[in-house]
Amino acid sequence: MTIDFYYASWSPPCRTVELVAHILNVKLNPIVTTPSKGDTQKPEYKQLNPQHTIPTIVDNGFVLSESRAICKYLVEKYGLATGAYSKEQLYPKDLQKRATIDHRIDFDLGSLYRRASDYFSPVFMTGQFGTAALPKLKAALEILDAYLAKTKWVAGPEVTLADIVVVVTISSLEIVGYELTSYPNILRWFKAAQTTLPGYNEANHKGTIEFKDYLFSKLKNN
Repeated sequence: MTIDFYYASWSPPCRTVELVAHILNVKLNPIVTTPSKGDTQKPEYKQLNPQHTIPTIVDNGFVLSESRAICKYLVEKYGLATGAYSKEQLYPKDLQKRATIDHRIDFDLGSLYRRASDYFSPVFMTGQFGTAALPKLKAALEILDAYLAKTKWVAGPEVTLADIVVVVTISSLEIVGYELTSYPNILRWFKAAQTTLPGYNEANHKGTIEFKDYLFSKLKNN
């Protein structure tokens, strides 16, 4: 049985779910859902997801939204017991390891992706990047760079769910030309992530190009 996946391919949160599903070899049934066309405001969708956001999944009647919650659910339910990118590697049961991963995911949600979104989102309303967000975005990137000065991957010596979440945020910044050269540890990690994460190009990079094209189409004087 496949999982219904309400999404837009350009959306960073949706791309996070796509990348996790690809790594887990979980089949998704993609249902294109475009907020700008009013798809998320339709009564049937708001009944499904009162937040009227994307992504949303329906797994055999179980409905879940919020990309990070979806990713944890997919890993817990469908992650392999052993081998590369096993459940235990991506989201281990060890309390301290899991707490570190959760911290990095929450850091992305509350700081890094939040500030990146504050930078991107005004384009859709005003036609201009939200430059007021730049100081806090810079601070969040400095924190990530400091974490990556201590570990090879975002939450430790191995690839975890935290890397999948954070790589989508960084790739969204990089594709629109945000300058990352001041963050050598992020650049080292990002290069490794692009070549290490299975299905990166198919599940994420293609969507980043769509994201760039969509964003730039809304820019004034572009």
